[in-house]
Amino acid sequence: MKFDKILQYQKIDQEANALRAEMSKSKEWQKYQDAQNKLEAATSNIGKLTAEANELLKGYESMKSKMDSLRDELAEFDGILEDVQDVNEAEYYLKLVSAISDKLNALEKEAAGVSGKIDQINGAYKKTWEQGVKASQANKSAKAEYNAFASGFKAKFDELQKQLNALVKEIPEDVLSEYLVLRKSQKLPVYVEYDAENKVCGRCRMEVPNDVCAKLKSAGDFAECPSCRRIMYVPESK
Repeated sequence: MKFDKILQYQKIDQEANALRAEMSKSKEWQKYQDAQNKLEAATSNIGKLTAEANELLKGYESMKSKMDSLRDELAEFDGILEDVQDVNEAEYYLKLVSAISDKLNALEKEAAGVSGKIDQINGAYKKTWEQGVKASQANKSAKAEYNAFASGFKAKFDELQKQLNALVKEIPEDVLSEYLVLRKSQKLPVYVEYDAENKVCGRCRMEVPNDVCAKLKSAGDFAECPSCRRIMYVPESK
């Protein structure tokens, strides 16, 4: 197998990766990432507060409905006790009224607590929303600054991408596919020269087992390094 095209592709890819690394170390990128993180945090908090408020409101509405029903039950006893002559019957009604009143009082206290929590959430929501607005504005500003900074690299990136696209047509599909799989795991370089003299990988410098060495005898031979999983190859010049 000839490696000239894939090695050329790898060299250009490494140049592009070096540019990305340079950009990611810039203060503009760091500022943009920080702004994005703050915006995401504010957005997430707003979502959590909204969900919590909705849940509390559902509970509050349910309690309110129960309180209305209990009040209706109490209203049914208005005037009844005045007409009751039997002591036992009067005691029975009084117990019912007392039980309903106790339930109503308990619900009113619970509802008051929920109402207080809703007020707290509304206050937190307002504060978080204001933070979100500021974070959104900061993110927009940081993005504009980064884009302005990145524009200085655009011409070089475009040229490198153009070269990569041209090489794709000259590289066997299976070779490029394998390269891209390893590339995703940030194993750059993917293809490394086999050090036949020392019988080690040209990248990680780990000793290569004899069974793998046996696959790397002639120019164009290649095999996976058992240690770093890169592709070792024997160049044409050897």
